[in-house]
Amino acid sequence: MEIIRCAPMLGVLAGLVSGLALYDRLGIYAFIIAVPVVYSGIMLCSYKREFKSQWQIFFVALIFTLICSLQIYNEISRPLHEPVTLNDAYGTVESIRTWGRGYAAVIDVDDIGSYVSWRRFADIMPGTRIKFDGATRKFKTSNHDGSFDEERYFRARGVSGWINIRNVQELPKRFSIPLMRYRLLRALTIYMPNRTALYLKAAWLGERDNELNRQHVKWGTSHLLAVSGFHVGIVILIASYFFRKNILILSVILWAYILLTGAAPSAMRTGLMLQVGLLARVFKRPIMGVNSVCVAGVILLLWRPFLFWDIGFRLSVLSALTLTAMFDLRKAFWFMVNTVIFLVTFPQIAKTFQTVPLVGIILNLFAPFYFGFAFTIASACAVLRLMNFPLSEYLVLASEGIFIIFERLAEYIANHFTFIMNWNFFTAWIGTGTLILFLCRYFDFSLTRTFILMAGISFFAFIIFM
Repeated sequence: MEIIRCAPMLGVLAGLVSGLALYDRLGIYAFIIAVPVVYSGIMLCSYKREFKSQWQIFFVALIFTLICSLQIYNEISRPLHEPVTLNDAYGTVESIRTWGRGYAAVIDVDDIGSYVSWRRFADIMPGTRIKFDGATRKFKTSNHDGSFDEERYFRARGVSGWINIRNVQELPKRFSIPLMRYRLLRALTIYMPNRTALYLKAAWLGERDNELNRQHVKWGTSHLLAVSGFHVGIVILIASYFFRKNILILSVILWAYILLTGAAPSAMRTGLMLQVGLLARVFKRPIMGVNSVCVAGVILLLWRPFLFWDIGFRLSVLSALTLTAMFDLRKAFWFMVNTVIFLVTFPQIAKTFQTVPLVGIILNLFAPFYFGFAFTIASACAVLRLMNFPLSEYLVLASEGIFIIFERLAEYIANHFTFIMNWNFFTAWIGTGTLILFLCRYFDFSLTRTFILMAGISFFAFIIFM
């Protein structure tokens, strides 16, 4: 079983994802029947008679998969807290973002968890410690017909329900990550030029401007604004230049950055992957890329199962699996990667957003490299500016120009290459088959077995996910 040798967690992740996908139709049977069946099918794809210890590993991993699946079922089927009335309660405002015609403020209420409060105005700021009266209420749930599911959206972000607050009193501020994020957000707004400030808010703090995001959606480059492996990779690459052999310092920098950006699912997945790699260096073990992605995916689903219904989590895992499966293609890898990732992620993006601009394929041939350079230069200039370094106000103007040049070039190309693609079964089959193709190549499967698995797994994936 080559999969057991190279990526034993692949079957575990595939089983858990299948169980979650079938949960609305099968309930608990999705976890006690579908999960072990999918796990067994994946792991037996590479059965080899001469590998003597494979069955022991198979059954141990199967038991682990069943334990994980029951834990996930228990979490997603657990009813929400009953509404409660609060008097003289205390809490901390974790974040506040636009929501419809107002703002959604996430408040960490002492002793009972995080709740979201709708505000007509941004009258309380992140990091503020407050005392208040109020009452909680449950989220609305959909009938899972594709409409917006309020409960799953917020529970994927660790929020337990709505809360109406009144008689709010601000308390003396004390150090917290939300307060530090808010102060840095204000500093970028005050001291940096407009475009540089917007891009650095996205890269440093995970705060995306709506108008800027709409532009990048049009260009097919919105992933550059979401804190993901791209941004985390830049930070660790720079940090490793100064602290190459110090695993502890690199780990601290890694998780400090992820927490500063708001711990988005894509950033958490990348952080866990890199942490597995760093620990492998400590114990002098080989780094298995596909297995690292699967370990990160399983940990995140155990931590917060509702992430499965978050499109960002799905795209992040699919992209990472594709990248790690292709990584040893060397030179060919860099020319193929953007097109391949587009094919693999297209079914999810098109199903969610209806259409996908094909101009993204062209722009993503150079956009990641361009923004890797732009973010590095802009970050260095911003640090100097925030430290009030002499002449730093002129340096940040250079970074502003770098972003403006890309925007004008992207807009020009998008206006002349206006093709879009809608979701359809044929391209969805291609996307699923492409991921299976590169995973099979990663495990060194024969051509015959590869095509059988591409056809078989793609077929079952459509049954499970459609």
